[in-house]
Amino acid sequence: MTVVLYVEDDPVNALLMQGIVELRPGCRVQVARSGAEARRIVASQGVDLLLCDLRLPDVSGDALLPQLRQAGLATDAPALLVTAEPEYVAADLARRGGFDGYWSKPLDVAATLRSLERWLG
Repeated sequence: MTVVLYVEDDPVNALLMQGIVELRPGCRVQVARSGAEARRIVASQGVDLLLCDLRLPDVSGDALLPQLRQAGLATDAPALLVTAEPEYVAADLARRGGFDGYWSKPLDVAATLRSLERWLG
């Protein structure tokens, strides 16, 4: 089973992402509502793909990735920033935060599924 960790404090966005990701057979979404919860999850289980919102209650999403790597997120696990920021801002934040890429909100279901296939191979 492929595990996707989505760090997102908004319950509607979390439900939407779960619905999209679980359209891909063999995928399960684990939602963390804060950076602290995400650190606990990666310390206790394997994660195949990280999706991280930019605005979290306890940490900025673009600053969270190094903390998650230190907590046990594999260096080869792809990490994507998920944000409603304009594309040029999202691309810069993702690059500076060490993310492999970004997804823009609002999510397009078909495009998100295609991208998910690319990242999970």
